[in-house]
Amino acid sequence: MNIHTSVIALGLALLSNSLSMVLAQDLSAIEKIQTNYMPGSYAPIPISKTYFNYQPKPKIQPVEIAPAENKAQPANNTQSSMIKPQRTETPMLSPDGSLVFPFGANLPNVICAPLHVCEVSLQPGETIQQIDVGDTLRWQVKLARSVRDGVETSHLIIKPSEVGIVSNLVAITDRRTYTIQLVSRKERSWMPKVAFAYPDDMQANWNAYFAQSQSNATVNLASNMQATSALDFKYRLKGDKPIWRPMRVYTDQVKTYIELPPAAKNEEIPALVLLGPGSTEQLVNYRLDGDRFIVDKVIHRASLISGVGRNQERVDIVKEGS
Repeated sequence: MNIHTSVIALGLALLSNSLSMVLAQDLSAIEKIQTNYMPGSYAPIPISKTYFNYQPKPKIQPVEIAPAENKAQPANNTQSSMIKPQRTETPMLSPDGSLVFPFGANLPNVICAPLHVCEVSLQPGETIQQIDVGDTLRWQVKLARSVRDGVETSHLIIKPSEVGIVSNLVAITDRRTYTIQLVSRKERSWMPKVAFAYPDDMQANWNAYFAQSQSNATVNLASNMQATSALDFKYRLKGDKPIWRPMRVYTDQVKTYIELPPAAKNEEIPALVLLGPGSTEQLVNYRLDGDRFIVDKVIHRASLISGVGRNQERVDIVKEGS
């Protein structure tokens, strides 16, 4: 027993010493690591991207849905281009409710509707000589006439039989040729009354007016029975520029004519005085005839005066060479 006890005690002692040595080595290693550690001296461990290969799902954008009537596409593109009205000048609305197109500016579109009548009025006094309609089967075009103040006006009465059809008509008159595109739409967009304006005729009227005005001016200049070539226009105007400042001054070697502007009739008429030696003012016989002064002598120096004091306006008339 003693021998066995001694052997066991010896083994335990050896095991204890071995454990002490191992623990001492481990602790010394930890102390060494703690002693040699410097902040920032370590390198981060690379992480494989395969572990974080996450891709977010795309956001779903809302889809705008257009109205069905805008998305619908016609099966026949040729037919669609045919029924699309051509670009035209915007008509003006007249006091009697007519849509007025300027003649010759562009191709007018007259929009009608089934079961309704479109009425197209031509220029008063104009006579229709011939009418041709592209589609006589689905478009009815009739003629009508009206009389006002003894002047006859021709009318085109137009009615389609279907919606969405297009045609045209040509009307030849004794003054011009009308080319009109006919379009059939729904009831809410039709044109009950259509007429035309005539810019060329307006310009012709203005030209005739100016020609007549020029003729009247020539008659006025020669109203003293003298030839126009004998009139002397060599006068100069000096001084203020009032509304009544003369437009021109001339003489026929017997009388002197001072033409005032039309606006002068709404102003105070100036007084006329002759200027003698030393610019002395002298009275003279004259009269107002329409928009001009007629002086019963040839004047060389004169003044038109209106107002007094600071409000006085004065225009001097000087004949060249005086």
